[in-house]
Amino acid sequence: MSPSPLAVLTAAGSGTRLGCDGPKALVNVAGAPMVLRAARALAAAGVRGIVVTAPADRLDAFRALFPDERLPGGDAARVRVVAGSPRSRQASVALGCRALDALARELGEELTDDTTVLVHDAARCLTPVDAIRRVVDAVVPARPAVVPAIPVVDTLARIDPDLAADGPRPILGPADRRELIAVQTPQGFSWRVLRRAHEAGAGRSVSDATAATDDAGLVAALGIRVEAVAGDPLALKVTTPLDLDLATLLADRAR
Repeated sequence: MSPSPLAVLTAAGSGTRLGCDGPKALVNVAGAPMVLRAARALAAAGVRGIVVTAPADRLDAFRALFPDERLPGGDAARVRVVAGSPRSRQASVALGCRALDALARELGEELTDDTTVLVHDAARCLTPVDAIRRVVDAVVPARPAVVPAIPVVDTLARIDPDLAADGPRPILGPADRRELIAVQTPQGFSWRVLRRAHEAGAGRSVSDATAATDDAGLVAALGIRVEAVAGDPLALKVTTPLDLDLATLLADRAR
């Protein structure tokens, strides 16, 4: 029998672009903090152990959401809150990964090379349970890296990234959106592949300027193929006040 999936839930973001006073993941969406909504969806999809990476100075606030390291309401999932890193998301995920082995043992399981580990963003708090299950079901030894994604609907164009963004910039040419997708989370990996990717890319995690923007990028850098399954428009990432307004309006549909 395959070991139960585990997850690292990133929640160490400051929320600067959201304009909130405190960690973004503690902001309520329709009455529930984003991190709690995201954790509940992971548990409903069959994840038994969740490591939440939170700002080091707000650990008590996050732990208060998960009394006795459990989800409120009697759910069997175990939730461990650990300090993330102020350096980058990549560094925070690496710290979360370090806590997985002990959490698995407390659940009576072993963290093996073939254990499926999800990496999810608390800011994608409306991700439907079915979308998470699609990722979990797709991760197998022959397919050790899977991301959810949706088609790109906007017209896209290329520009020179070195030009200042505060004025008109020439368009270098069109991008074919048929070849592009918008990648979401949770991303799923075999533990062997995720561990190798973070070990190999550790030097990049020192700052956001050099860090990978997601874990699939670290895996791809190893030459390992990453495959996509259908994501969901509800898995939008809450980054700005407009995103928060939209997520609040959509919260009922995501239940």
